[in-house]
Amino acid sequence: MIELRPLGVDDLSLARYIHAGAFARAAQGHYAPADIEAFSEFVRSARYADLMLGNPTIAAWLGHDMVGTAAWSPGEARSPTARVFGVFVRPMFTGEGIGRRLVARVEEEARAAGYPALEAAATLNAAAFFEALGYRCVRNGTWALPSGHEIAVTFLRKAEFAGL
Repeated sequence: MIELRPLGVDDLSLARYIHAGAFARAAQGHYAPADIEAFSEFVRSARYADLMLGNPTIAAWLGHDMVGTAAWSPGEARSPTARVFGVFVRPMFTGEGIGRRLVARVEEEARAAGYPALEAAATLNAAAFFEALGYRCVRNGTWALPSGHEIAVTFLRKAEFAGL
């Protein structure tokens, strides 16, 4: 029933809606209201649009409804590591395996592009999800949003899919 396909420019506003709403709901208890608002502002920014549309981004669709997204990008120059980001599922669809399918797809694409390892800067509410997919915590730290606001994140890495 779930169809995975690339995110298009016409899908961006719906993806932003899902990202802001899913984060706001899941982040309660992990982040202060100012952190949630700062992330929501970032999601509405032109820079976020460039990030989502300038990298391979997959959307999950149930009929005509987008229910989730995931994206990846190359890591730093000469790094064998790709980055996974933008993994969000509409709250009423969490726990149905959609996030797992989306991450599996972006992992497959990154592996096909020659990246033997993946990393993610997961928000505190999402770290356990990535750990359940085989990612291992490297360290805890902060992620600076373009506004300068910093939010706490967990940096995770997965390398076993390439035999490392």
